[in-house]
Amino acid sequence: MDIMSPTDARKDFYSVLKRVNEDHQPVIINGSKENSNAVIISQEDWQSIQETLFLEQTGVMDKVRKRETDESGFTDIDDLDWDNI
Repeated sequence: MDIMSPTDARKDFYSVLKRVNEDHQPVIINGSKENSNAVIISQEDWQSIQETLFLEQTGVMDKVRKRETDESGFTDIDDLDWDNI
């Protein structure tokens, strides 16, 4: 993860945007004042984070984790209650 000053980020902003989209690594913009930092990420990565948060909030990820630890290791697709997933 790169850390840049606002001045450096501004000088080469297009390159920063291109890099976060290609590498999928965030870039931290380190502000000079306390609590003035920011992070630049690609829109694709942001949407992925939002989807993960939604799945966590709705309990779907709990079900996924439970199925991952299910000792049978098999779920019959016909047994799934698709309306309540």
